Amino acid sequence: MRIVYTLLALLLAFSASAQQNPQYSQYIFNSMGINPAYTGSKNVLNVNAFHRSQWTGIDGAPTTQALSIDGILASSKLGLGLALTRDQIGAQSAISAYANIAVKLPVSETGVFSLGLAPGLVQTKIDGNELGIENDPSIPAGSETNIHPDVKIGAYFHTQRFYAGLSASDLLQYKDMDNIEPERHYYFTTGYVFDVGPFVKLKPSMLVKEDFNAPTAVDLNAFVLLADRLWLGGSYRTSMKLFNDTPDNNNIKNRTAIAFIGELQIHKSLRLGYAYDKMLNDLDSFNTHEISIGYYFFRKTDTRMLTPQYF
Repeated sequence: MRIVYTLLALLLAFSASAQQNPQYSQYIFNSMGINPAYTGSKNVLNVNAFHRSQWTGIDGAPTTQALSIDGILASSKLGLGLALTRDQIGAQSAISAYANIAVKLPVSETGVFSLGLAPGLVQTKIDGNELGIENDPSIPAGSETNIHPDVKIGAYFHTQRFYAGLSASDLLQYKDMDNIEPERHYYFTTGYVFDVGPFVKLKPSMLVKEDFNAPTAVDLNAFVLLADRLWLGGSYRTSMKLFNDTPDNNNIKNRTAIAFIGELQIHKSLRLGYAYDKMLNDLDSFNTHEISIGYYFFRKTDTRMLTPQYF
């Protein structure tokens, strides 16, 4: 029975939004992975790492690790960053490295508009030995690796309370070892922070992910910030037919999930986050766990978190 679940996991992972991109829930606290224009938005040197174990208990289920660092050059409007990601599902894995650059353009007293570019390299690998299948010409007898370039672009606007971003990834098309061409992905994000009380803030936000070949993936998020130290909230992840008429209703159901997310600012410089995802389909008995840790390196002249700690 376990092999059935394994195959189901593989199918779901690659059918969701025609998605080869890694899935993670805590982009809400650091969006550089989906939008290069976000790079340097916190105005300090920002290091972030996370690990995600998806559908724990299934052999070959997806796992993702990522490390990113970004900051803004002193006395300039240029944000620079580096993003490293490793994503694995079964016998297939991908390692990517992107160099991010973002130009910051002040457009009002608190508003900043950014344009970002992230050239990178992606190494894809499939290890036929892990599949345990012999004498199948469609499966490599050993390990096969392919390296190709990629580019992401993005635009991002934020004030101290509002943000909106538009970005695209997988812009350089190619065919991998299975002769599959990755789909271009497009992202739109927006959110706002409201004051609820002296020590409570509310932050609703959303993420729309589109490739124009499958139902649109939509994340609806809501968080509260307590005493400027503890974020608590969640996400509802589903699919909608916004830009196509895909007839497969089961595909929409298969991608519906909820996530419970928290992040604690342990110290001015140190933060720790956790996300618990649960699928609302046949995989509801297999849970997903994601942990992140981040650190801000402040300059000596910095006496507080400058912006935007809300996003």
